Parts: sequence; structure tokens; C-alpha cells
Amino acid sequence: MPRVLLLCALLLACARQTATDKAPPAPPPAPVVVDPCAPAPVPGDSTRALARADLLLRCGDDAGALAVRFALLRRDATSTARAYALAVLAHESGRVGDIDAAVAELPLTAGARAVYRLTRDVAVYLDAVARRTEEPGKRDEPIDGAALARDVAAALAVTADDPYALSLALRFTALHDADPRERAAPICRDRADPLLLRLRDREGAAVLAAACARIAFLSGEPGDGRRRFARALELAPHDHAAALAWAAAELAAGNLGEAVRLYTLAAEAPSPRLRYAAFLGLGVAQVRRHDRRAAEAAYRSAVAERGLDTAAPDKLPPELSFNLGVLLADTAEPAARAEARALLRAYVDGPRADERRRLRARILLRELGD
Repeated sequence: MPRVLLLCALLLACARQTATDKAPPAPPPAPVVVDPCAPAPVPGDSTRALARADLLLRCGDDAGALAVRFALLRRDATSTARAYALAVLAHESGRVGDIDAAVAELPLTAGARAVYRLTRDVAVYLDAVARRTEEPGKRDEPIDGAALARDVAAALAVTADDPYALSLALRFTALHDADPRERAAPICRDRADPLLLRLRDREGAAVLAAACARIAFLSGEPGDGRRRFARALELAPHDHAAALAWAAAELAAGNLGEAVRLYTLAAEAPSPRLRYAAFLGLGVAQVRRHDRRAAEAAYRSAVAERGLDTAAPDKLPPELSFNLGVLLADTAEPAARAEARALLRAYVDGPRADERRRLRARILLRELGD
């Protein structure tokens, strides 16, 4: 080989060797994973702050969500909407005492303070009415609504055209009166409907429309009730409380397909309390549709929402242990029947059992060989 060609070949070989020996480029740094549930400042933008509160509820951080809602009210001490939302969340999370003390220090307007207090007190009243219905030992206990009636009147005196105050007054009046057609239904027609025509607060209008929808169903006017509920969800598509109330009304009316649709919508709520109620209602609707598998899935989702396990049946709410126990008793699978026995035993032994359901549970336990 000529010397020139040999020299070129050697140079090329050296170049290849140098390229082979060069270290490969460093890989790009791994992206930083941010935990969306981690503590973070309250966003300055109201829309982002509301989204942050909902996210924290889904994370199970009630305290964090309350802190965001409180910060929003502190930024606008005139807002009855923010006062209402804060009181609802405080009641749902069982932290009313802590929030009451903090709210007392805020320079709220008379209207905002009245709505906050009325939301809190009406929620307590509604819970007391529900307990009297559900718990046999409380059915004969009187519920004093006289003081709350005075508070309702006082709140309306300073918030005459506020949709939140009026919706709370309507819900209280509908349950306090023997017949919602006496006062509540006329108030919806003569006072709420004209107000809805001029309201710019879509969330407030939705709350008021849903309140009158409940009253329409209670008054034997389901067509009007559906129209009003539909309007509420048109105004606020993410008003899961309205969807839940509408679902319960349709379930009571026997419209099972519509109840399933609405309970499924309500189950998307950020609030775990609303999700629990939605899954429980969905299970009942699926049982009545004879869809056992879907009913069981809904009841187990309700168990998960409470952070509980059927392995500890005495910890479950009585309505859930009874409903799931009855469902599982109607199967030939040994494991399901064993689970049904444990659930029904827990229901029978619990202090809050309804006597009629307790008798049925005992009959099923005998059939299960208990």
C-alpha cells in the first residue's frame, strides 16, 4: 500500500477510536413530581382558589379546604356567597366551632354574617329532623324551631333579596310547617321566582332554584320540581348537592333510571359527605332495578368514602351495614354469606337500628344459619 494511503487509513482509524471513546451525553434531569395535595399558598385568583379548595377536599384535607374558603371570605367580607360556602363546608366537616371563632373576628357586613349563621343553624336543624326520622329512639323528641324561625326572620330583614338567605328560609319553612303548600310554595312563586329573573349570581340562583324544586316535590308538583332542578343544574352544572336532592326525589317517585343518572352525577362531588350519600342512594336505586352487581359496587364505594372496611362491620353506618348485608344475603357464595352475617349481626346489635329492619335482619340471620 502506498505510504500516503496507509497514513490516511491510520488517521481514519484513530478518528473512529476517538469517537467511540467519547462519553455519551448526560441524560436530561428527571421531571420534579409535585404532590397536588401538599400545602401551598392560597391562590390570589378566586377561580383558582375555589378549584384549590375542591382539590383539597378530594385529597381528604378538610382543614386545608376550610382555610381556602376562610381566606376567600376574608378577602371579601361583604360576600354572602362566600359566607354560605364556608358555613356549609364547616358543617359537613364537623369543624363549626373552630370556624365560628375565626369568623367572629372578621369584619363581615350584617348580611354576610346573617347568612353564615343561618346556614350553620339551618343545617343543624335539618340534621335533627333527619335523625328523628332515621333513629327510632329520637322520633318522639321535639325539635324547637321557634328560635330558628326568629333568626330566619331577622336574617331576611337584612338580606331581603339574597338568594342564599331566602333558600335557607324556604328549606326551614318547608319542614317546620305541617304543609309546605301553606307558606313555602307561595314564597317560591311570589318572591323567589321574580328574584331569579334578575339575579346575576348564577351559583346563588342555582341554590334558590334547587330549594324551590325540593318544595315543589314536597307539595306534590313533580313536574314543577323537575323544571326547577333542571334550571338549577343549568345555572351551576357542578351543583352536586342539587343533583343529589333531585336524585332522591326521583328515587322516591320510582323513576329509577333518572335516579341512577343523577346519583352518578352527584358521586363526582369533591365533598366526601356528598359522595357517600350519592353512592348509598345509587345502591338503593340499583337494587330496585334488580342490578345486584351494580348495587354492590355502589355500596362498597360508599364504604370506601367513609374510609371503612366491612371487616369491621360495627364501625359502619347502620343504613350501610343493613343495605349491604341484605344484598349479600341473597347469594349462594359462602364468602358473601359470611360477610352478610357479620353485617347483619352488627346492625341488630347497634343502638340505632330501626325495629322493622332489625326484625328483617334477624329473619335473614336465621336463614343464613346464624
